[in-house]
Amino acid sequence: MSIHLRRLATAASGLALVAAGTGALTPSQAAPAHRAAVQRLEATLRPSGDPDGSGEAHFTLNKARHKVCATVEWQDIAAPDSAHIHHASDGGIVVDLGGAVTGGSHCTTAVSKRAIAKILRHPGAYYFNVHNSTYPAGAIQGTLRR
Repeated sequence: MSIHLRRLATAASGLALVAAGTGALTPSQAAPAHRAAVQRLEATLRPSGDPDGSGEAHFTLNKARHKVCATVEWQDIAAPDSAHIHHASDGGIVVDLGGAVTGGSHCTTAVSKRAIAKILRHPGAYYFNVHNSTYPAGAIQGTLRR
């Protein structure tokens, strides 16, 4: 039996090779290995200091590249000066993402694989908050979720 390979375009992965007659691959099966390492989380930001503040944060975590990125939107708070992912149990900073709210880099590239794995395993054990000079302990925050 000869097997002929053909190319299939998939929305999730560009091009994937599929053996004719064996069935199509799902997008997650066809995704390149480096794509599988990138996972997404989000948080709805609610008042933690500023009673009028709100916002959203969207994260991409790439364990293979030691990279965490954030896109953050906020409303009704003074200009942010820092932002972090904290561990909920003790409030300790796990990932500094200040650039995402101050106009700098939206990514941090020195995050350990272990820290990223822990966040991905239990996102609800972490929260993200946005700080400013009016509310240095945090103006808005939200628990991470898938």
